[in-house]
Amino acid sequence: MNLDKFLVIAGVPGVHKLISSRSNGLVIEDRQENRTRFVPVRQQQVTPLATIAIYTDTEEGTIALKDVFQRMLDQRESNPPAGANANSTELRAYFTSILPEHDQDRVHINDIKKCIKWFNFMLEKGIFEEAKRDAEQLEATETVSEDVQDQAHPHSEEQTSEQEEEQTKAQNPTTSDAEADVESDKTAEDVQA
Repeated sequence: MNLDKFLVIAGVPGVHKLISSRSNGLVIEDRQENRTRFVPVRQQQVTPLATIAIYTDTEEGTIALKDVFQRMLDQRESNPPAGANANSTELRAYFTSILPEHDQDRVHINDIKKCIKWFNFMLEKGIFEEAKRDAEQLEATETVSEDVQDQAHPHSEEQTSEQEEEQTKAQNPTTSDAEADVESDKTAEDVQA
């Protein structure tokens, strides 16, 4: 799942897709209103979903939001998300079932509500499928790029070692070559004598 192009904007409900950036703001696809619009970054706080993480009690200390969403997707049938308007106990119980290692002191109920709201919005608007397609396309592009590089230099390591040997021979003749030169000189002397 690739969430690099998806972002949230303070004060604007929903999850939005980045279309392009300008020096004074961003052009986004507003999934709530189904239109493209300009968002000035000086007036509104914009956060890419790919940069959001949840505090955990693990050695790493955090888990990426995309991994939390993946767990929510995997368990959606057997453990559907609590309603965003559920009470604190229900929200905490749901989040603990999804992410038992989350830091309960640092992950507040409002954070859990945001996660659930974003998850439900993204599910409703088909953003998860789009994010998966983006990740697959990115992976395919990287694979093609590697294949092209391999085809351009198919035996680069072998060629390099062969080229190094040839350069070494040219710069420093082997002892057998030097002996051959000495023997040819002796033969020339023998002929003259």
